[in-house]
Amino acid sequence: MTRRLVLAFVLVGAGITACSPRPRPVDSSSPEARAATLATRAEGEAAEGRLRDALDGYREAARLVPEDDRYRDRVAQLRAAFVTSLRNEAEPALQRGDLPSARRAALALVEVDPDSPAGYHVLASAAEAEGKLEDAWAAARTAHERAPADVTLTEALAALAMKTARFAEAEALYGELAESDPVMVEKQAAARMEFQVQNLPALARKAVAAPRVTRAQLATLLVTLVPEVASARLPPGADVATDILDRPERNALVKAIALGFFSVSRETHHMGVDVPVSRSEMPGHLRRVAALHGDPEDDCLVAPAALATCGILPETASRQVSGREAFAAIDATLRLAR
Repeated sequence: MTRRLVLAFVLVGAGITACSPRPRPVDSSSPEARAATLATRAEGEAAEGRLRDALDGYREAARLVPEDDRYRDRVAQLRAAFVTSLRNEAEPALQRGDLPSARRAALALVEVDPDSPAGYHVLASAAEAEGKLEDAWAAARTAHERAPADVTLTEALAALAMKTARFAEAEALYGELAESDPVMVEKQAAARMEFQVQNLPALARKAVAAPRVTRAQLATLLVTLVPEVASARLPPGADVATDILDRPERNALVKAIALGFFSVSRETHHMGVDVPVSRSEMPGHLRRVAALHGDPEDDCLVAPAALATCGILPETASRQVSGREAFAAIDATLRLAR
């Protein structure tokens, strides 16, 4: 009886199995099958360190089966790993001067992760090292656009703005940085000064560029920078210097003499147009500027040492003043007198 029961169960089981539907064969051309094959191959490539190939494989798998989160997650993981490897390749290459390798890695970074500033930052550094400042500026600006709050990228862009004579942009960028870093205040002031110089008339720009500013050049700067000097009405009977008559700075010199900045020798009738301005003269000139501008007294203008202490005119070993120093001193005095 027992044997018959066992045999019956076996026969019934066999019958059930025979009647059950068989698993349908997998279509190797289906998106799912192709995606699975790509993923398997990509894992092998990732294990071999071929992250770019692995990333491409998983991207294709995710395209074939977009509803499968596993493929999308793996794409994100491989992208992050690839970006890290490219950064680890680009930065050292840049530091050792291997610019082609740095550029290749940077271009790959831009392609793989175009929303990241990393690749553009390396491209900017490589272009700057090659002296291609306009290319460097374009790449640095793109990097800054990707991460405008990044202090390093902002400072790099500001430095390139200075090198490419974009002084207004440099002043604005250093101004942003100065809000949290006092060190940037001086750089902002330098950028502002360069912007002002850039927009000066030709004679004034030449005066600023002088290694030793002359009286004629200082007169030009005074008329250009100080509204009260430029608009001053000359009193009748002002002294006339014969050595200014054929000078391009003649009008500026006439005003400077009439306003008391320079005197004319009664013996020679010369005022010394080409005499370099000494550092010891500057406090007197700047006090006169302040008085014309409405602030006749200021302790910062009493002596060369006070000028240096107040950051108006630095003390140096030179007895003369450069055009750039004179420009900055006049500008600082005007701001002090406001």
